[in-house]
Amino acid sequence: MLPLFTSEQMRGFDKRAITEFGIPGIVLMENAALAAVELIQTELGAVDLLTVGILCGPGNNGGDGFALARQLFLRGCDVEIWLLSKPDGLTGDAKINFEAAVKLEIPMLEPESADELDFSDYDIVVDAMFGTGLARAPEALFAEAIETLNQMEIPVLALDLPSGVNADTGDDLGEVLDATYTITFQCGKPGLYLEPGRKHAGEVHIAPISLPISADDALKASYLLPEHDDVAALFPNRPSNSHKGNYGKLLLIAGSRGMSGAARLAAAAALRSGVGLLMVAIPESVRAEVTRQPELMTVGLPETVSGCLAFSAWEKLEPLLKWADVVAVGPGLGQDPETAHLLNNILTSGKRLVLDADALNLISSHNLQTKLPAGSILTPHPVELERLVGKQFSTVHQRIVAAGEFAAKYKVVVHVKGSSAATVTPDGKVFVNTTGNPGLATGGSGDVLTGIIGAIFAQGIPASASAWGGAYLHGLAADIAADVLGEVSLLPTDVITHLPSAFAELAPGI
Repeated sequence: MLPLFTSEQMRGFDKRAITEFGIPGIVLMENAALAAVELIQTELGAVDLLTVGILCGPGNNGGDGFALARQLFLRGCDVEIWLLSKPDGLTGDAKINFEAAVKLEIPMLEPESADELDFSDYDIVVDAMFGTGLARAPEALFAEAIETLNQMEIPVLALDLPSGVNADTGDDLGEVLDATYTITFQCGKPGLYLEPGRKHAGEVHIAPISLPISADDALKASYLLPEHDDVAALFPNRPSNSHKGNYGKLLLIAGSRGMSGAARLAAAAALRSGVGLLMVAIPESVRAEVTRQPELMTVGLPETVSGCLAFSAWEKLEPLLKWADVVAVGPGLGQDPETAHLLNNILTSGKRLVLDADALNLISSHNLQTKLPAGSILTPHPVELERLVGKQFSTVHQRIVAAGEFAAKYKVVVHVKGSSAATVTPDGKVFVNTTGNPGLATGGSGDVLTGIIGAIFAQGIPASASAWGGAYLHGLAADIAADVLGEVSLLPTDVITHLPSAFAELAPGI
């Protein structure tokens, strides 16, 4: 699990390294520069064959740039430094590295207007303007330089963070640099993985710079990035004497007239995600459409005139709830008022629940939030989240904050779908998902995710891990499918088809 640290936390680590561990700041800066040299060599080849422009700002990020310029210059690189602010204000380690560059007579350019910003001769341009220290929109020549670079097709390497991105939220502060690569030092930052910062960051590389970070420090990180091995650990090799009863019983309550496909998608995804037994409860009139999957058990339930589950279905549902380890509710359920009364009974049944789609819409429209059982998993898309909390949001970070407040208030796990999907837990942890692609932006993808999460939850995995692990697996299957089929043509059924490949990639032998 990769911890992501805020700019304030990183400043604290820097200060501690210097004051408590006796590691001079200039050593950290030098290590950052050496890491950047290595990345440039890896991506573009021998530096003595390259022409590099480095845009330096007024603080320590500019100091990293000066140190990088020196390291490249001494390796025979044709390098130029662009001073976008007066060097008189430089202090500390940044000033030392600037003065060293001056003594080495590394070429420096001091443009006075946007007309002088010409980067066309470089093989790569390095953004060393602001890093994580920026809290306002880039101004003057900095903004002009960013705009100019964004209009060119030159590779750009951002040091620590693309200029103009908020390190903690990923929000645009104003004009924002679109980097080809970002090398971030020692630890990841939330803004590199939350949209729109994720889009601006390009390919992110985390480089160690000898900054001491302890296990206790990692525990204090609010944002976490689940990695391949974390998800694989949720699915150990199965014992040779195992049987279907070992892998959970999932009850899926879904579907309505005209929306049986949602139930079919969720059910097929659950089966492909390893659940031992699956029962689908669905209106009787569409039951035959679901039974085409031979591995499914189904039960037809009474329905309303509109084809949604009627309250009278409770008589058949109650014993099924007792049978199930986990109940997933919502895909294609419809929003009939009678179904809302039925949902109220389900919410108060004491079962572990996965709630999605129309289950969430019914909870919002009938004010059933207080009935949510602790430990449940909710999987809203952004609009469903807005309905649940009664607010609208303009940024991904705002959604995550609101989901966190909701999770803490009702003691539930909330997985917010969409770009920069994130699982938020009652204790304030945010697990940011990095798998998936725009091919998932189609109806039915959320139903597949519900089936995956429900199946994992039913196998005895904790709620938070079921949500972030299910999201990772869902996205991984979509990525594998997109490699074969492309993103434009990707269907939810393709994601289900490629779930076995995703499991195999996680850990051969699962």
